[in-house]
Amino acid sequence: MIPVYICDDEPPVRKNLEQIIAGQIMILDSDMGPVRALDAPEDLLKAQKEDSVPAIYFLDIDFPGKMSGLELAQKLRQYDPRGFIVFITAHGDLAFETFRLRLEALDYIVKGDRSAMTQRVQSCLESIRERMQAARPGQGNYCTVKILDTVRHIPIESILYLEAVGYRHTLRLHLDGELLEFNSTLDHFAQQLGEGFWRCHRSFLVNRSRIRSVRLKEQTVELDNGETCLLSRKAKSEYQMA
Repeated sequence: MIPVYICDDEPPVRKNLEQIIAGQIMILDSDMGPVRALDAPEDLLKAQKEDSVPAIYFLDIDFPGKMSGLELAQKLRQYDPRGFIVFITAHGDLAFETFRLRLEALDYIVKGDRSAMTQRVQSCLESIRERMQAARPGQGNYCTVKILDTVRHIPIESILYLEAVGYRHTLRLHLDGELLEFNSTLDHFAQQLGEGFWRCHRSFLVNRSRIRSVRLKEQTVELDNGETCLLSRKAKSEYQMA
């Protein structure tokens, strides 16, 4: 799931947007959500650091007495460079300013008419869905990993396998020449990485393109760097039937 944030300090606008976005996500039957509506830039920045990336952001431009929506977008870009930003504004065209700041906004939605806003939100979400499908990490792209306050975009081809350790949703990501440890689940990455990765054991998710051999008798999977992962009875049976 790709998180969706709304940040606007006007309750009627925020509620209206939340209803529109939630409705369009349901219509599209897309892998987006939950939708979180916040009224302050600081709250969004705090929430973002506790969630997954990339994410979708619908941002107001004006927050009197606080950082602007443009400043907020700059801070979001530092943490989520591949996120989707849509500005909610009463100012019309902000293309030049966002270009100058290199914010790569997806669209600008003018507050007001609900029907017009619904059409623009629908267009944005459809575009995001198409981009996400075209750039799935399992298709030779990148895998996004959040480690504390750092976000890493890791080339798929450099991943050997992911290993679940302990009982606190801790994962070890085995790369060429590097080992990363962070909190997440294999289920999350199995969904994100797609068919290019194989759940050969409840504790292992391996990159199919990096498998050297499957040793049925020993119930292990050997990677091309010589490392091995466990092979469960279920995965063994599926492999033999394939």
